[in-house]
Amino acid sequence: MVAGSETILLTGAAGFLGTALARLSARCGLHVIGMDWVSPCDHSPFLSFFQTQHLENDLTRVLVEYRPTYLVHFAGNADVRRSFIEPRDDFNRSTGLFSAVLDQVRRSSPETRVLLASSAAVYGQPKFLPISESATPQPISPYGYHKWLCELLAREYTEIYGLKTSAMRIFSAYGAGLKKQILWDICCKCREGEGVELGGDGSETRDFVHADDVAAAALTILRKGDCAGEIYNVASGNETTIAFLASRLLTEFGVSTERLIFSGASRIGDPKNWRANVDLLVSHGFHPSMNLIRGITEYVQWFKKLH
Repeated sequence: MVAGSETILLTGAAGFLGTALARLSARCGLHVIGMDWVSPCDHSPFLSFFQTQHLENDLTRVLVEYRPTYLVHFAGNADVRRSFIEPRDDFNRSTGLFSAVLDQVRRSSPETRVLLASSAAVYGQPKFLPISESATPQPISPYGYHKWLCELLAREYTEIYGLKTSAMRIFSAYGAGLKKQILWDICCKCREGEGVELGGDGSETRDFVHADDVAAAALTILRKGDCAGEIYNVASGNETTIAFLASRLLTEFGVSTERLIFSGASRIGDPKNWRANVDLLVSHGFHPSMNLIRGITEYVQWFKKLH
């Protein structure tokens, strides 16, 4: 067991958001323990890292050894479209896995505060904007349903077993290091030199939040929240059209916006509009530090260095 400081255990620690939180936690003086099925690109933030294909089987010994102050659960499928093709696999890697995590915390380290990385996908297509945490979940994908079930599991273990849990509904996270989703897709198409064709009509909106701000929000929730089963929107609170995002990316990349084309076809599982109410998170002292324009510039610079 590590004594004398806060210890944070991250599942899915080698992933995009896990890496961001590991780096911030280390800078803030926390002892960082990581678990994932792949090795991290950067080992420096971690006091210890456990590479395992069976997290649910190896978690108990890590909990017993370190008795972490906090556990943040990022592990699981993060592909909405894949959840339509393999819904049972998504359930097992989402709801089933988180159930095992909660029960092992209950048995081996019940004082640990558990934070679930949930998703705005639980809201589906909202009827009103901005979306507050009190809005009734109406998922439109298996992924969204399974994240909602994870939130209910967290509440179960809080209300019945007394675990300290909370969940953060993350909106459209982005940032350098993310090799998928819309910013990556647009940059790849810019590099190919052909027309940049996107789905939809460009009027679709998202609430983009930088990975560093997601990490800061997580620490804010863990340190200042009640961890009594509550849920937090994690977002910027700003609504951005896909047309604006794409045009800004092309300009930053040095590509004419005349190459931008929208097919008009929507993808399954994609809502039309998103903007979050972040008042609850702000009430704990959180304020996003990265505006979208600067974040886009950072992302394009990172992408160009890769190629």
